[in-house]
Amino acid sequence: MPAVKSSNGPVAVTGASGYIGAHTVISLLQRGYEVRACVTDLSNPHKTDFLKRLNGRYEGSVTLHQANLLEAGSYDDIFAECSAVLHVGQPMGYAGNNNPQEVYDGSVGGIANITDSIDKAGTIKRLIYTSSFAAIGHPAAPGHKFTEGDWASDNREGDMHWNTDNLVNKGEVGYAMGKVACERHVNRAAEENGGYEAISVNPCVVLGPLLSPIHELKGSWQFFLGLMLAGKPCQRGWQALWNIVDVRDVGEAQARMIESDIPSNGTRYMLCATDDSGEITAQQLHEHLQELFPHIEVGGVLPEYEEMIQKYGKPYDAPRAHCDKVRNELGLKTYDVMDTLKSTGETMIDLKLVEPNLR
Repeated sequence: MPAVKSSNGPVAVTGASGYIGAHTVISLLQRGYEVRACVTDLSNPHKTDFLKRLNGRYEGSVTLHQANLLEAGSYDDIFAECSAVLHVGQPMGYAGNNNPQEVYDGSVGGIANITDSIDKAGTIKRLIYTSSFAAIGHPAAPGHKFTEGDWASDNREGDMHWNTDNLVNKGEVGYAMGKVACERHVNRAAEENGGYEAISVNPCVVLGPLLSPIHELKGSWQFFLGLMLAGKPCQRGWQALWNIVDVRDVGEAQARMIESDIPSNGTRYMLCATDDSGEITAQQLHEHLQELFPHIEVGGVLPEYEEMIQKYGKPYDAPRAHCDKVRNELGLKTYDVMDTLKSTGETMIDLKLVEPNLR
């Protein structure tokens, strides 16, 4: 199926005010696209002002549209005459906004509204679905190298948690199950339609520059990195590895996915570490941040981390995954992990989301 070009008409981005969505919008604007940015609340300046300011800075243009993922027909008018849809929007559980059951119901319930509106438009050639590494990672031996061929549903025989019963008490299971279900739905819907292809992107630990205060997302990876700059110890992911990808790379990759002739329906691209340098322990994260911000007393590791090292010698060796496929097939040039960490911290400080623990 022919790839999309800016001359083919507008493209729509759901979740455009979000962390990944905003950088996806920028990558499209850099290519000259007319972007229809979908947000949940046009009256919230933190979700809209920074997007409006993008006009005039790039070759393309952006208009804002209010839509509700859980409302059937909400995207009908927005998708009309569009050549591609980049579905980044997703109900999340940050700051307790949604419990695990609501995260699952929101993602699975909303995806049909997206594909139904695409069917009605009749002009869409590509649907890019922002999934997650959560739809790839599954029980595996330490050091297992994950690829796009892995699914979170693999190796779940006898796993009493891998079902939709009582998701409220199962944490991340609902999110992972929802992402798997949505990927399979978009692939099936595209095949049945026959007029467009669905391609999934699976980011891991997304960091990089924040563009608005709403990108702090209490409980997110960037939120906990900010706490370390405030002098608090690393409180997330310390039992294993931070497998880091730059948010700018995730946005750029999605723009490349609509323009390449290589992917076809059902293609997946992991967006994760470029190499071993992007797979770091909590201790390494502390050391990197201290090097990048020498004027700040950066928080270190928890006592529990030290106990784990004494007992096991190292954190759990996972997740191991490199974004080789997207680099080789789509020519993505990725940011160095030190650049990613630096830009994350600098923008969080600039946006006054964190008060650094100065020395």
